[in-house]
Amino acid sequence: MRNQSDIILNWEGNLQPVVSILCDAYNHERFITEALEGFLKQKTTFPFEIIIHDDASTDGTTEIIKSFAEQYPLIIKPVLQKENQYSQKINFWSDITFPMAQGKYIALCEGDDYWIDELKLQKQVDFLENNPEYVITWTDFFTRKDTELVPNDFKETLPDVYTIDFNTLFQPYCTYTLTSLFRKDAVDPLEYKKFKYGKDNTLYSIALCHGKGAFLNFQAAVYRWHSGGVYSLQSPFFQRYSSYRNIKEIFQNIPQARTHNMKKVMLTLLKASAFEALKLRKSEQYKNIEEADIAINEFLEKANFSLKLKYLWRYIKTNI
Repeated sequence: MRNQSDIILNWEGNLQPVVSILCDAYNHERFITEALEGFLKQKTTFPFEIIIHDDASTDGTTEIIKSFAEQYPLIIKPVLQKENQYSQKINFWSDITFPMAQGKYIALCEGDDYWIDELKLQKQVDFLENNPEYVITWTDFFTRKDTELVPNDFKETLPDVYTIDFNTLFQPYCTYTLTSLFRKDAVDPLEYKKFKYGKDNTLYSIALCHGKGAFLNFQAAVYRWHSGGVYSLQSPFFQRYSSYRNIKEIFQNIPQARTHNMKKVMLTLLKASAFEALKLRKSEQYKNIEEADIAINEFLEKANFSLKLKYLWRYIKTNI
């Protein structure tokens, strides 16, 4: 691991960050070291800072963060909560870490994911510096399941630079948060907070109102799929329906997002939500999910005749 003086030496003594890395952690004792090491391995010609937010972890995450902060006091800026903020529906990046960021650019990565390309930040910043019409970038990544690293097919299916706007967003779904880097002035956290169902997609959509996005086709990070992940613990219905509500809200509130592509994505998620809701009907869990009936009714309002018949037949079979 590089020491602090070696990192700063490459910056010629300048400590004003060009990139602010925002990292949120909660009970990531098994993972946080790998995340922080991935940040610190970055080789850049510019300064960066690491703002890491620990949401009152109950394992050893806080102690690991403190240890790293003691070794890299000029680079790592910890925010250690005494009370859990997620349970109070506080968004970490918009309410806590984003306002602290001093960089021209923001990079995001959760504490259970990590970076593997030591030039990740340099490549993304160089691209945005040389292409002012772009405001946000993403890269390729692996998905880690236990010890297996599963690649995407983006190397074969996408060009070296794939332009993303509201006509191509999510086609394919390559915009994962752990690879994102964007211009800080392209995103207003106050604008983000207006969205009731705000997610990372909301952030991207706000940014894309100010310029284009670019997927840079190199493998720079690892998305960790594990049973302790907040999203992976949710039911398939919740995952689909929360994404549907998020895209629907973007479609309704951002005029630039009212494209054929975004409408198609929205309706595909609604259909998936309705069919997942059917799977819940015979379970005790269904009685506690009011959104399941809402999703079904909304889907039936929008579906064409043949799709309604197919769904209603499935509905009848489920209730026999």
